[in-house]
Amino acid sequence: MKVLYTNAASSVDAWITDAESSLDSSARKIVGVDVEYDKLNGSYFSPKKAAVIQLCVGTDVLVYHICHADERSEKLYEFLYGWRYTFAGFCVAEDRTVLSRSKYYIHNLKDIQAIWRDPDNTKKRVQGLKDVAAAIIDPIYLEMKDGFGRKEHRMWADPPPLPPKHLEYAARDAYATYEVYRRLDVFERGFFSLFKHSEKKRSRDW
Repeated sequence: MKVLYTNAASSVDAWITDAESSLDSSARKIVGVDVEYDKLNGSYFSPKKAAVIQLCVGTDVLVYHICHADERSEKLYEFLYGWRYTFAGFCVAEDRTVLSRSKYYIHNLKDIQAIWRDPDNTKKRVQGLKDVAAAIIDPIYLEMKDGFGRKEHRMWADPPPLPPKHLEYAARDAYATYEVYRRLDVFERGFFSLFKHSEKKRSRDW
């Protein structure tokens, strides 16, 4: 995983330019997205705002400390706003609302939590990203949020730089989100492709 951590709009713009080049040459234009908030609990007079935005394309991850940004990135606005790419997140309703308070809007946003759940995990009514990632990518992802609690989540809006623990958490969340959706997309297209071909045309390839 290659991670860029920044609060500079120019660095964000450069990352997006590279990401667009990679996406435009790919058949599946998928971007993993996640948002960390400046506070655990918001109110009418003091609502939650975006502290960190994470984006992932392939193994390239952007961790943008937006609450300490040096200036607004219009390229980020255009990147998120358009329909050229499919953005994938997890439990995205609040992320969408929080981003809108920073005047950023994602139109083509898919919610993994509304698309798939681990059928073998019957103990949890509501499954989190770690549960889904453990089922689809690797069981090690069950440990991806270990040691990261409310105390750590209160620190996203602290002055930069982010602690290494937070940077690792943010990057892993973004990558897991991207990779889970990418694999689900492959599985879905594989099923449709299978049904397109008749039984007579199937044969062993050896």
